[in-house]
Amino acid sequence: MLKHTFLFLLTIGGAFAQTAPETYRKSYDAGLKAIQEKRYEEARQQFTPLTLSSYQNDLVPYSHYFLALADLRTNKLADSRAVLRQLEARYPSWNKLSDARLLYANILLEEEQYQTGIDALKRLTESRLGGEIREMEAYYLGRCTSLPVLRQLQVKYPADEIVAQSLVNLIYRTSTNKTDLDLAARLTEKFKLKPQAVVTVPVANTPRRNPSPGVKKTSYNVGVLFPFKWNDASGVTGASYTTSLYEGMRMAVKKLQTENTTVNLVAYDVDNTAESMTRLVNNGPFQQLDLLIGPLYPQSYEVAAAWAAEKGIPIVNPLSTNSTLGQNNTYLAQPSVETQAKTLLKFAGRFIPKTVAIAYGTSRQDSLLATTYAQLAKDQGYQVVSLRRSLTDNGMSDLNLKKPGHFLAVFSTPGAASAAMSWFSKSTAGCPILLPYESFNMVTTSPSVFAGQKVYLFDSLYPDDKQATAVDFRQKYMNRTKQFPSTYAYLGYDTVLFFGRLLGKYGTDISKGLTAQAYRDGYTLGGFDYRQSHDNQNFTVLQYSNYQFTPVR
Repeated sequence: MLKHTFLFLLTIGGAFAQTAPETYRKSYDAGLKAIQEKRYEEARQQFTPLTLSSYQNDLVPYSHYFLALADLRTNKLADSRAVLRQLEARYPSWNKLSDARLLYANILLEEEQYQTGIDALKRLTESRLGGEIREMEAYYLGRCTSLPVLRQLQVKYPADEIVAQSLVNLIYRTSTNKTDLDLAARLTEKFKLKPQAVVTVPVANTPRRNPSPGVKKTSYNVGVLFPFKWNDASGVTGASYTTSLYEGMRMAVKKLQTENTTVNLVAYDVDNTAESMTRLVNNGPFQQLDLLIGPLYPQSYEVAAAWAAEKGIPIVNPLSTNSTLGQNNTYLAQPSVETQAKTLLKFAGRFIPKTVAIAYGTSRQDSLLATTYAQLAKDQGYQVVSLRRSLTDNGMSDLNLKKPGHFLAVFSTPGAASAAMSWFSKSTAGCPILLPYESFNMVTTSPSVFAGQKVYLFDSLYPDDKQATAVDFRQKYMNRTKQFPSTYAYLGYDTVLFFGRLLGKYGTDISKGLTAQAYRDGYTLGGFDYRQSHDNQNFTVLQYSNYQFTPVR
């Protein structure tokens, strides 16, 4: 059950106590206390008689509401719905009916009536409930395991990003149907969704042979295990991130040739099923690989990881930020959420006082980074004066009244950070603000948005156009494809270039090179650092100055 408290009416309800008889107020207060202390069965006993039609005072509708909440918490869903229907019938002008309707939608979704529940949420228009609505929708649709239900919702609400993300996630977890996968690719492109490429259960106890010492070879074979969805022998279709990654990788191979290192990319179409990977590990040519990039999904990864551990072959995941995945012989090309939080907090050490306000968006990655940062800040002696999902009036009050040393706004969906900047500019906090670079469209974003603010952006995929390597890659990519490179193209290029260089210098045992030093020169996104962990420790913080952002060194 969603851990909403629905307790925002507690203090409001108490304000009307003077209109109720003393005996009524006494039972009502006892019920409120039971709710606050999560003694929901006792709360039911207190509130049930308070909803009788014989009572007429300003607390009666609140008694209905809290009885329905207690029913929900004790899994008496039918009773809860009945109480809320009675509430709306008796008090159609109650000024908190929107809260009751939100609770009613929660009940429907808890009963897995997804269509009806989402319809109920869509009818709620009060802006103050926006964060609660989005959180509820994301939670329950994330639990939905019915592709037909999510498909129907996506058709009905084609502009709803949460519906789209939930459908894409379920398709990649459960479906190998070409129509489903094509739909997922289109939605990923339309909403600029980030593919979920994390594994919840890493392979930790797979028996492993002791690999032979690194062998220098005249050429190295790198397997690229992506959900390509081949359309013919000459190219690939499907999600744009895979084609962009692969195009960048192919360009890195050409660059390595100029450095006297030969890398052969061997592309395999691997989806989210264990079967697609099992066929490969039993294939003769597959045994000749020296490095794997991918797979991106749990079922196929587990098979690949078991084989790679036995053979002593390193695996690189270019997309995941899940720290549990970066262990044994698996390396993350991007920093984990924990590394991002540590880097940001170390950077924020320059701000005083040691207090922070945090707001975050609806995505799982947003909430994970925000809560990780908050916990790490507390561990290091910071006071977290506010930790809120979405941009709320209460959040504005926290900023204006408590004047934190800095404000972290984790809104990674496209355009969300601009809204956060606009919201923040109306506050009187005057503190530095940290936001994700990826959510700004720097082509269309006016510099005036940042003027007069102490703005810092952070990103693991920031191509510095003032660096010769990034400029050269961009030009060559445009000449080759007639398009601007996406961040995935930069990432694919850097990943193969870096690990290809390690193979060329150290042979098939690249572990020595990984722990020897940080590698920051000659890459488009800032480089790689695996000295402390199996996730890339390189994470960029950008400072706004003179109408441009520059990396803070």
